[in-house]
Amino acid sequence: MKRSIHHIIVLLLLPIVLAAQSAPAVKGIVRSAEDGMPIAGASVVVTRTMIGTATDADGRFEIRSVPEGRRTLTITSLGHHPAVVPFTGEEGEEVTVLLQPSPVQSQTVVVTATRREQSLEEVPVSMNIIGAQEFERRNTVALDDALRYVPGVSFQQSQVNIRASSGYSRGVGSRVLLLIDGVPLLTGDTGEITFEAIPVFQIDRVEVVKGAGSALYGSGALGGVINVLTKEIAGRPEFWWRMYGGAYDEPAYETWKWSNTTRWLNGQAAGYSDTFGDVGIAASVQRLSDDGYREQDWLRRYNAFLKLRYHLSPYQSLTVTSNLFQQYRGDFLWWKDLKNALRPAESQRDIRVSSLRFNTSAAYTHLLSDEFSYQAKVVHFRGNWYRDSLAGKRLDASISDAVVADLQGNLSVTGIGMMTAGITGTFDRVRANIFGDHTANGGALYLQQEYQPTEQWSAVAGLRYDLHQVAGLPSHSQVTPKVGVRYSPAEGHTIRFSAGSGFRAPSIGELYTSTRNTGSAAIIIPSVGLQPERSESYEVSASHTLSASMRMEAALFHSDYDGLIEPQVQEDMALQAVTLNFRNITKARIQGFELSLYTLWFSKTVAANAHYNYNWGVDANTGAFLRFRPRHVASIGLQYSEETYSAGADYRFVSRIEAIDETLVNLAPVTNGGQRVANHIVDLRCSYSFLDAGLPVRATMNINNILGYNYNELIGNMSPPRHIVLSFEGLIQ
Repeated sequence: MKRSIHHIIVLLLLPIVLAAQSAPAVKGIVRSAEDGMPIAGASVVVTRTMIGTATDADGRFEIRSVPEGRRTLTITSLGHHPAVVPFTGEEGEEVTVLLQPSPVQSQTVVVTATRREQSLEEVPVSMNIIGAQEFERRNTVALDDALRYVPGVSFQQSQVNIRASSGYSRGVGSRVLLLIDGVPLLTGDTGEITFEAIPVFQIDRVEVVKGAGSALYGSGALGGVINVLTKEIAGRPEFWWRMYGGAYDEPAYETWKWSNTTRWLNGQAAGYSDTFGDVGIAASVQRLSDDGYREQDWLRRYNAFLKLRYHLSPYQSLTVTSNLFQQYRGDFLWWKDLKNALRPAESQRDIRVSSLRFNTSAAYTHLLSDEFSYQAKVVHFRGNWYRDSLAGKRLDASISDAVVADLQGNLSVTGIGMMTAGITGTFDRVRANIFGDHTANGGALYLQQEYQPTEQWSAVAGLRYDLHQVAGLPSHSQVTPKVGVRYSPAEGHTIRFSAGSGFRAPSIGELYTSTRNTGSAAIIIPSVGLQPERSESYEVSASHTLSASMRMEAALFHSDYDGLIEPQVQEDMALQAVTLNFRNITKARIQGFELSLYTLWFSKTVAANAHYNYNWGVDANTGAFLRFRPRHVASIGLQYSEETYSAGADYRFVSRIEAIDETLVNLAPVTNGGQRVANHIVDLRCSYSFLDAGLPVRATMNINNILGYNYNELIGNMSPPRHIVLSFEGLIQ
């Protein structure tokens, strides 16, 4: 019987094996048409198939199995015009591809704006891209560190704020949706973003879409979308490693000094990527140890990442991704007082937080024809964290599961354009002493139609219906439309208009948080009557390529918010304690504009950019400025690069937060919590490659906050002082 089964399996696999043996291969090299230099990391795909690879450090590629009837390659690379190149499929053929540089990366291919690949010039909304090089140059070890340089983005410590859409909620609820390879990654209990759980050394690029994204992405995308795209799996064996170490400077004042030892940080990371026939694998591990510049602010962090891709056929692929994150850290909520700015308040002493989070996703893609494709995705995100005293007492604990499943189809109709439609289902489960035991589920239908009557004009319209319910509470539903129009009078010149609605259902944490029995200084009480937040957003933007080395972007935006959820603090005389709960407190209006300038100088060896964002956010009823929002956000970046050496500098400015919650400061209490200043941060970096000496190693030095400026992003929390980091990295192919 076993022998018969073996015979059947052989007969089934024989046609696939023979086809693989007879299928032609193609290899070649991708170079810049401007200077002939090889282009590393370019995407090379057999046109209208799932078969492809990325170029190595020498610009070379090889695709070992090309399906019959396909004889063109599509090549894309950041900062270059895409190219479609024919090949014959003859044995021994080597293709040379010359990519024309695009004006200041105007032809970057993105996927987040309309849930499909298209040129950045074609998208109808404002968005920014952070490439892998930006992470390497700044030695970024957490995603939020890189996002601080995106125009219009600011932070309240770990809470992201895009165009003043978010205030401060201490990690409970996010108005920005985080995706990794297109699948949501918000925790099931608090609905927050855990930036440190993202494997930064596996990031290819990050796409940031501004404004309401709910019409395509649903609840959580009220203020924007951050999509993390991981690197393509290499077509040949590739091993990389990185190690870094650094130290924090002494405190600025003697009264702040709390330790007589140098505070160190160090980290190590390594990864491997290769393709074996139709199966590709990428894996990496990462470790970070940080003593912390503040007392009780140490951490130990570990990440493991695995990505598997299986080409079932040239037109079908299955990708499975898994990421594990574990962290131990001290708990620092706010300072003791301004004279002891690096020491925690007495009520917070001797507390440790342990976190274990992991997510696994699967994506199946099928190109049924040149006109129609569909993709099915599912992701499970488990969160598990504990807050303990050093005496061993369990203070807080939460275990949460978030599951999202999505089925999306794309149909290209001749003369009409691309139609995108899909269905989404969600399920959240929480078991916690601080949130209770609860479940929530939801579903959505979405539809989007793109239309391009001419090369100059294009339009997109979309509609999404969301239904969300927490068990035991009334359900909430919302229809969120969007529309966008793009006009491009000439290449490199684009004018956009977009309008859309937003929707965010309250998280389980906002609804049910209760700290009455945890010994917290401020008792949080449940807020089960919360209603969803809703918004209407409008934007007019333009991008203009002034020359081959200069590009300018500008945007005007306006958003109306209804029922914003924010924490409210009061003194409860019956409980004889300070209490806090979440409420739909206000209608708000946020208006503003953004300006960005990108330039290249001296034969493109020097890149300089400048960004400015102005926000005017007020309570629509009282006219008061919204709390915890900056009015001005600006940055300037300078980068010099040649083959073996590079150097750069960044300057970030965030204006002083004008309005805070004085009740929170006084009743919590946060002693001297009203103290805040504008942020002025200057970072320097330089790197050197030892390739000329025969060593595949690059060394980088970063000096962060070189001016030693004392500032805080969050009340009662001093931000990092000057610190120096030296890193070494290598690539073996």
